[in-house]
Amino acid sequence: MDMKKKSFDELLGIDSADKKIIEMMEKDPDITHSAIAAEIEKSQPAVGARIIKLERKNLLTKQVGFNVKKVDIKVAIVYLSTKDVDKIVRKIENCPFINHAFKISGEFNVLCFIAASDLQTIEKLIDLCFRRDENVINVKTNILIESIHDFVVPIDFQIENFDGRYCGPNCTMAKDLPKFKFSQEDED
Repeated sequence: MDMKKKSFDELLGIDSADKKIIEMMEKDPDITHSAIAAEIEKSQPAVGARIIKLERKNLLTKQVGFNVKKVDIKVAIVYLSTKDVDKIVRKIENCPFINHAFKISGEFNVLCFIAASDLQTIEKLIDLCFRRDENVINVKTNILIESIHDFVVPIDFQIENFDGRYCGPNCTMAKDLPKFKFSQEDED
């Protein structure tokens, strides 16, 4: 049985020109369509159409945030072993401290990136949200020392309001905190 390994072209539905566009935009996100067109020998409108197609396929996205490599914000990489992974996902999906979270395989089934201005805040949050949760079996924390590559992390400035009890109005720990809802009537 000969299993042929699929290429990125096949998996992503792109060609060599698309790959070149992605590579050029990764190196310089502000590169002009004209500069790309000259490099790949296509017209500027053709490049624009390809970029739109790549954006629709989620192969070109923009993320605004801070670059861990260039900003002095503390980041913890937290591994969680849980009894019910979906329960934890629901708990953390709106947390302003958790910048990235992944379901993973192995002994630990959730991986989170948590950012704050200081390590004490991160430690307090991990204790509050994870170590006290009966659904969490084990917590392993590593502090990011230095980022070798650019790594953009979104930041929610709501973290500045952390009082040691809740991370914000949408915190699942805050049963007594009012939830803010805005409806169409409020806007009128």
